[in-house]
Amino acid sequence: MSNAGLWAGIAILVYAGVVFWQSLTLDYFSRMGPGPGFFPRWLSGILFILTLIYIWDAMKKNVLTLRDLLPSGRALGNMAAMLGGLVLFTLLLDYTGFIVAAVILLFIMFIRDFRWYYALGASAVISILLFFVFQTLLGVSLPTNNFGW
Repeated sequence: MSNAGLWAGIAILVYAGVVFWQSLTLDYFSRMGPGPGFFPRWLSGILFILTLIYIWDAMKKNVLTLRDLLPSGRALGNMAAMLGGLVLFTLLLDYTGFIVAAVILLFIMFIRDFRWYYALGASAVISILLFFVFQTLLGVSLPTNNFGW
């Protein structure tokens, strides 16, 4: 139960199986040669085989516990803040638009190392700059709120 390598291998094995199953809905060949299902089918099949080898190795030789994998102290807090910020960003993006969601994400990341006003200012400037670069210069549409940002 405490073998983290085994559980990670099982998760990757399930992922490879789902990708393989989904690739079966795509054409394997097209008129021009390999179709859109060719690449994901082979990659997920190879990943499936390599993951089985990894699971065997994790069970026999290299038993890893979760404690061996996770950092401790401040590094664990940084990792938790980053994951929490990403989850919050994903949940807020459609409702608040890119700029607000990005400001919140960056603020969560910066507040651990800077004073709140520096963290908020840097978050706002970086988010607005990224929005400008993607929307105006690159022509990539980002989610916006009712105000257009």
